[in-house]
Amino acid sequence: MNLAIDIGNSRAKTGLFVNGKLVKDGVYDSFTQGTLKLIFKENPGIVNSILCSVTNYPVAIKSFLSSHSHFVELSPETSVPVKIAYKTPKTLGMDRLAAVCGANALYQRKNVLVVNAGTCVTFDFVDNKNTYRGGSISPGLDMRYKALHTFTSRLPLIEPDMKFKKLIGANTEESIKSGVQMGIASEVEGIIRKYQSEYKDLTIILTGGSMPWLLKSLKIKIKAEPFLVLTGLNVILSPFHTKGNLASAERF
Repeated sequence: MNLAIDIGNSRAKTGLFVNGKLVKDGVYDSFTQGTLKLIFKENPGIVNSILCSVTNYPVAIKSFLSSHSHFVELSPETSVPVKIAYKTPKTLGMDRLAAVCGANALYQRKNVLVVNAGTCVTFDFVDNKNTYRGGSISPGLDMRYKALHTFTSRLPLIEPDMKFKKLIGANTEESIKSGVQMGIASEVEGIIRKYQSEYKDLTIILTGGSMPWLLKSLKIKIKAEPFLVLTGLNVILSPFHTKGNLASAERF
């Protein structure tokens, strides 16, 4: 059994895989060594583990995983099943890399655009030759709401409203919701269409915490993959415990 862990800016996600299939997932606002102990206690069949993080996490977590499983910490030096054309791989978010590897495994030899709508909204493109080309990063839903409140003297802090659909806000609160939520949906759709104009045969994947809301807001054919990062982590991990099948990354 493989354990995949994705520690993000807002929360941590875990996935248990058996023979390449996700059998159990979890979401945690706080992820500690105690959390790990409970996961291993409830799932004694864990043999291999992999972790990616975009933030600092307790050393005790790494120590526990190293002593209780065959552990891989995803880093720019880790072997991955895609070629990397990104010019600064050491600054690349490991969650972005994992998502790309997941997308490449699910849709092999296709042009794939991954849209990850989480703390940030990221776009990542892998071409039909299994080469990761890069993408873009912009503020996510919560970040935009907080920015309007933080950098102005009068605008209130508004919570995201997943049911809000008005184009024209009739008051300040509605105007903020319209600007943030319709703005982010229009941005995502606009960028997707730019990719589509350059790559006719394009598969688009949506993932991340804001995926359910954004999926309803887009008028584009798109595939929802809520566990894409975890899937990618498991794809990266698998060759490390398969004898004679160690993947090697090619970098330009």
